[in-house]
Amino acid sequence: MRVNLLGLESEKKFEEFCQALLKGEFPRFQAFSAPDMGMDGYDSDSETIFQVYFPEQAPRRDKICNDLEKAKGNSWGCRRWVLLLPKNPTPNFLQWFYRDQQPSFPFKLEVWGKTEILGLLQKHRGVKEAYFPSELRVELRRLGKGKRPGAGDAAPGEEVSPEEAGALRQLITDLVDEEATRKRRKPRPADYGREYGEFNAHFHLSSYDRLPSTQFLEARRHLEKKHYGRRRSDRKDVARHRFVSGIKAIQSKLKIKDQPYRAILSEITGKSSTTEMDNDELERVFKRFKYLQGLAEAQP
Repeated sequence: MRVNLLGLESEKKFEEFCQALLKGEFPRFQAFSAPDMGMDGYDSDSETIFQVYFPEQAPRRDKICNDLEKAKGNSWGCRRWVLLLPKNPTPNFLQWFYRDQQPSFPFKLEVWGKTEILGLLQKHRGVKEAYFPSELRVELRRLGKGKRPGAGDAAPGEEVSPEEAGALRQLITDLVDEEATRKRRKPRPADYGREYGEFNAHFHLSSYDRLPSTQFLEARRHLEKKHYGRRRSDRKDVARHRFVSGIKAIQSKLKIKDQPYRAILSEITGKSSTTEMDNDELERVFKRFKYLQGLAEAQP
């Protein structure tokens, strides 16, 4: 079974997973909630402080230094300070961590990356099943929640990978965030539900992560096209607003009354209202009004 630690989606989820794993390994391990004084957990038997990071790129060194100083200054006994990461650290990071930082602290420093975490996970099957359930268990849970299989659902083992599912999830999130920004408000849970619902309906899925891996590129193009379409619509709306505002401003400046104003519109486009016009027609009207404004300003 594939285990992808980065597939745990968020720092909070990875922290909960590590705390459950450490509780299985150390009987007297205590997990902490925020504010945690720079400790996500503590094992009193070995006097070990555990700190969990879920960085998108390299771990922030300033944050590590800050947490190490907290560990040195607090009243908790500390013989060992362990940093847990979802990826294996780079040689450059390890050199900085052990060579440059270790001499400044009276306790032992350690880094546990993906290799060490997966080693622990093999010893604690209950944690593994809870956070990385088998395909059969996933399907049973889905059925238990009333999620019936969709016509387009992939067969077990043939769905998109956790990384691909994460990419789709990010694209859908971006759609929601952009739409909310356009409406000048914060995203709402219903917004996310609508976007996921539209995606699942388009591909006949019970859930976005059941998409067959062979359709991943098609799905990504579908979402990117949706992004582009909305952005293009935004640009059209901006242009439309500029044309209408310009026309109305010139009408007011030249003191053109309503009846002559509508006659000019009809002469140019065959339509007597700007609300009935498309952007090309509005642009033609705007140019005519700019011309009329120029004539009026040129008269002595």
